[in-house]
Amino acid sequence: MTSFACRTRNEAGSVIEKVIQANSKREALTLLQRDGLFPISVSAVAVAEYAIGNTQGESKGSGRTLLTAKQRKKGGTKVSRKELMQFSLQLSGSLSAGIPIMGALKSVRGLIKNPNFKRVLAGICVDLESGISLSEAMEKHPRVFPAVYTGTISAGEKSGTLDNMLENLAEYLEADMEVRSDLKSAIMYPAIVIVTLCIAIVVLMVFVVPRFATFYSGFGSELPLATKILINGSDFISNNLLFIVGGLVALGFALKALFRRPKVRRKMDRIILKIPVIGKLVQTAITLQVIQILGLFTQAGVPILEALQTAASTTGNSKIKQDILNVATEISVGETMTTGMEKSDCFPQEARQMLANGESTGSMERACFAVVRRFKKELRYQTKTVATLIEPLLTLVLAVIVLFVALAVFLPMWDMVKVVE
Repeated sequence: MTSFACRTRNEAGSVIEKVIQANSKREALTLLQRDGLFPISVSAVAVAEYAIGNTQGESKGSGRTLLTAKQRKKGGTKVSRKELMQFSLQLSGSLSAGIPIMGALKSVRGLIKNPNFKRVLAGICVDLESGISLSEAMEKHPRVFPAVYTGTISAGEKSGTLDNMLENLAEYLEADMEVRSDLKSAIMYPAIVIVTLCIAIVVLMVFVVPRFATFYSGFGSELPLATKILINGSDFISNNLLFIVGGLVALGFALKALFRRPKVRRKMDRIILKIPVIGKLVQTAITLQVIQILGLFTQAGVPILEALQTAASTTGNSKIKQDILNVATEISVGETMTTGMEKSDCFPQEARQMLANGESTGSMERACFAVVRRFKKELRYQTKTVATLIEPLLTLVLAVIVLFVALAVFLPMWDMVKVVE
């Protein structure tokens, strides 16, 4: 049978939206008329019905929502970390107050403003009514609930501490947002300066320099080298601006496609880690992210092998990801995590030592959170260091450009003054 999305009116004139199952559109119309409804539109849909309450018909605004086939294929639509953190806190609070999971979800869903998130939560409610667990329902929406989230929820369900696990997830998401904010703050200033500088150069070359070129053309004398370079560069950019922009866009797409190749990506990831200052910053950020996940999973009672595999899947750097998987492989054959870390060299020495102490004393959870606290401070220090190094470098580049333009513009004028004298 086919699903048909129907928009109808009842005898009172109220609009009713519903999804019905029928073999054909004609049969769907017959079923609507039999129920005393007047069809406005009836169309076959390749969607999953996500509804709270009665699936045979609800009035408009009652909470019935549909998730499109495109969204289902992608695992749902993305939700920001802030929204997911707030959802976790609200759901944790409701469960702690003794509200059943279904009632808690419906209550929290009413507080959500994001319509896409509402659709996802409505679908989860339907799945719960069908008898599957919360973690299994969330796994259907990987773009909303990542593996770290669903794994922790699953552990909370098994241990009966779902409210505590949700609170821990909220803390993890908050910490993750802080790390991302620190990294953004490190690159925001240089990015703004570079973009502004590029725009200024284009404006100078396209609109300002041509006026000076016209003025200098009447001198009838040899122009200085700097002035020739500036004028020729201006002519080239002015005459080929569209080609230059198109070429840069094409180059961007080509590089993006190139970096998607596994071999190229692995090589670039290794090169990034070897760049002075930047490589250390990247490694610190990834270490902090991975250890946060390990601490969260250890706290939830998830086996360390599963925790490492999940943490590896969240890592953007392929080199470090493979190193973490190598540690998991060592554990799977009976080695300790300490031995695996020493062989793979996946974390900085300080982090490895702290985790080794935690493993030997049986306090891995405490060791993970100690590493997180230590490396949060280290990451903030490194981001400030990067900003401190980049700012004078950008100032120097800007000064060189300004000096070159000034010489190119004023040298011919000085030569003309000398001739007049």
